[in-house]
Amino acid sequence: MAYEENGINMFCVQCKDWIAGDWSTHECPSEYWVVADKEMVGIVSKLNAMGITTLTAIWTTTELSDWVDYEYQITIKIDVGKRISEAVLGDLPSGWHYFWETAPPIKVGMHMIAFVERWYNLGFESIGERIASEIKRFEEFLDEKDAEAVKALLLLTSY
Repeated sequence: MAYEENGINMFCVQCKDWIAGDWSTHECPSEYWVVADKEMVGIVSKLNAMGITTLTAIWTTTELSDWVDYEYQITIKIDVGKRISEAVLGDLPSGWHYFWETAPPIKVGMHMIAFVERWYNLGFESIGERIASEIKRFEEFLDEKDAEAVKALLLLTSY
């Protein structure tokens, strides 16, 4: 199936393919579908292998400066569907954080692992290279985890 550059894309972690067009024709159950950017499929697949369900895995950039292509906010978000104990994955790489609720006063529940950075384009790397580098760093962090141990911790610490 094809990935649409400017559309909402569903990735199926069961058959490892993009769900194109009419989603109702896809044969795998919807519990395996993830709204994802193509760069995030590695993270989604690794989390799924560990028993951590991902609902969305996307990145965004927001230009913050009046100067074109200079200052950005980079956000990489992974919605894991429900709160998991932080002991399951342990301390995240620098810049990555668990977000379990929105800021006061409302405090709405969230289920997010995210990276947020204010980034300045000083000409050493492009914004695309910066995003790819951070995604790769998180994938490498996940590679260090024992999938079976993570599954066991999920069972022991489920909320």
